[in-house]
Amino acid sequence: MKKNKAIIVDDELSARENLSYLIQNFCPDICIIDTCCNVNEAVLSIKNKKPDVVFLDIEMPQKNGFQLLKEFDEIDFQIVFITAYDQYAVKAFEVSALDYLLKPIDIDRLLEVSKKIENTLGLISFQKRLSTLSINKKKLSKISIPYKSDYVIIDIDDILYIEADRMYSHVYTTGEKKYTASKKLSYYEELLFESEKIKRIHRSWVVNLDMVTIYSKAERSLMIHGKEIPVGKTYKEQTESYLNP
Repeated sequence: MKKNKAIIVDDELSARENLSYLIQNFCPDICIIDTCCNVNEAVLSIKNKKPDVVFLDIEMPQKNGFQLLKEFDEIDFQIVFITAYDQYAVKAFEVSALDYLLKPIDIDRLLEVSKKIENTLGLISFQKRLSTLSINKKKLSKISIPYKSDYVIIDIDDILYIEADRMYSHVYTTGEKKYTASKKLSYYEELLFESEKIKRIHRSWVVNLDMVTIYSKAERSLMIHGKEIPVGKTYKEQTESYLNP
């Protein structure tokens, strides 16, 4: 019996080991050929080892799971997203993922996914679905933020930076406006991940790169409208690549 070759991508070692264990013990039709801890490592592994399916964590430092798709001109493998947040389910299917798994992973759900992998219609139809969605998808230009009892519509170009505050986020815009929303910073990072200018540069900060006036490598910080914002150590290399394409 031919086994489907799989790669697991997750920044947490324990998560990679747990999923590997579950697949090896409960999914005889799937063979784990590699595990990766970030998107860059995964891209190389996928290109070299040609998996049938990739189990892909969504929330990872520097680049999230959705951004992996941008690294390929053609997607010739199935995708199963893994996330701790159900809010990503709709987004997962917008990019035509085969399915998604919520952490902690339920064995029955994993078995359902395994069966779906085995019975999938094929990679050609998957690629057609992905291409159609890519063509029809409208580029996001505005976002809405709950504010008091209403919603404020903000043009993405007007965002200066977004600051994390535990379960909340503070969105700062041009005109010295500040809006506090009951959403975590990761929500806005994922919502805006397709933007080439809005990027996460610290665990507590997402910024508009077009608004940066000064970047200090020595201080590992950048300046936006007179506000000094730190660049996280793990985000330094990626931030510099954004600023010096």
